[in-house]
Amino acid sequence: MPTDPLGRSTPHGTVIGFLHAAEAQDYARAAKYLDTKAPESKAEELALELKVLLDLGTSTNLETLSRQPEGNLADGLRVSREKVGVVNTSEGQIEILLDRVSRPNEGPIWLFSRETLDRVPTFYAGTQPKDFSHYFPAWTSRIRIFSIPLWRWAAVIVAIILDLILAWLLSRLIRWILRISLRRYLTVNVDAAIVKVTGPIFCLILAVLQRIAADHSITALGRHYWIMGSILTFIFSAAWMLARLTDIFTTFTTFRLLRQQQTEKITLVSLVSRLFRILILILVFIALLSLAGVNVSALFAGLGIGGIALALAAQKSIADLFGGISIVMRGAIRVNDYCTVAGQTGTVEDIGISSIRLRTLNRSVISIPNSKVAEMELENFTMRDQFWIHQTFTLRFDTPHSSIEKVLNDIASMLTHRPDVDSNTVRVRVIGLTAAGPQVEVYAYYNRPGGDYNSFLAEQEKLILEILRVVEESGTSMTIPIGVVSLESEKARPKSA
Repeated sequence: MPTDPLGRSTPHGTVIGFLHAAEAQDYARAAKYLDTKAPESKAEELALELKVLLDLGTSTNLETLSRQPEGNLADGLRVSREKVGVVNTSEGQIEILLDRVSRPNEGPIWLFSRETLDRVPTFYAGTQPKDFSHYFPAWTSRIRIFSIPLWRWAAVIVAIILDLILAWLLSRLIRWILRISLRRYLTVNVDAAIVKVTGPIFCLILAVLQRIAADHSITALGRHYWIMGSILTFIFSAAWMLARLTDIFTTFTTFRLLRQQQTEKITLVSLVSRLFRILILILVFIALLSLAGVNVSALFAGLGIGGIALALAAQKSIADLFGGISIVMRGAIRVNDYCTVAGQTGTVEDIGISSIRLRTLNRSVISIPNSKVAEMELENFTMRDQFWIHQTFTLRFDTPHSSIEKVLNDIASMLTHRPDVDSNTVRVRVIGLTAAGPQVEVYAYYNRPGGDYNSFLAEQEKLILEILRVVEESGTSMTIPIGVVSLESEKARPKSA
């Protein structure tokens, strides 16, 4: 695939590239990220309006956008479409969508979809962007550093200073609380351990404050960099905290082993602590690669680590161990999840090193080896985000045309106006003519994530009763599909002897 100089080959690159161009007020370049055939001046105006809407904030973070050329194939959208998020405005909600298009000499690229651009002017007209520049001298708006006005740099620096001061105060407060809580055990070693974790605690608090500051950024690009900064700070501070906790554990364990005169185990403790530090570095490296959009799995496969793992998993016990790690890392199932595993449906009670325990509907417990669970298909009902409402019924064959239309319209209206039903998925259609009468299909999705199936059944029951009421008020009724019905008159019926 030809390389796109604008970085439009991935959804993430398209959005970030557009924001960089729009932030620099280079709307001619920003318009190249739009799937529009409008004149140049109109395209630049669309770019400005879209940038203002994105600055209002989307329902999802830009960091979650796919960095792969094919996009996110598991988002439920068509292959050539990607959803950036939803922007709330005074005019309502607008979905920001990307489409993958092919252009001569460019290959497949991702652009803001025409469907979104057609709605941008309407939603932009109802927005009132806040201008904070009037709080600063006029010359701070004229001076730009990396395309950003000087007054915004000043605001960023002030925010960073405030975050540092607040993080320092909170970390000192936590250290004081730890010393008060552990005053009965506050030896020299314990106090030294508390001092060791003060630095990592400071950085962890700083990461949280950076994430809070991201929500108050006035531009989408600013939010992106604040969130990226908070993620990086969290990664390094978490690694620092783990390393310090490892040092503390090693120190206390070594001291205890010396008191118990078990010096032969000290070497093992030291070796394990070193291996754990190496593991921390590897995890940090992997996290940074993943954050940069690198396909870590493919990288490991190329280095042969995947082959080594498969070789180690040759024995059954090791296979179960690696299977358990795979299950946990993928997040495929969790304790208390309701799912179907190996043809058995029930609730996960425990995910152990070698197997998982499943409490079935018969209240029996089944243990399934992790290696088999990692290989077979698994359906997790708890993780579904919507419930499928799918009902079909047949009206009487003599139902008038007007009654059929009334049934369809009333059911569709009833579903569309229910807040828990996704109105975009509502479909009420006559799908066939049978010998018994016209067959109607009711199709929609119910928004109730979390696997609360009992709640869904209760709501679906209400919907079914409403459908029955609509049919009844329309002057018709439901029937069942039948085969051939033979009607005989009294004359044709044979006389009994």
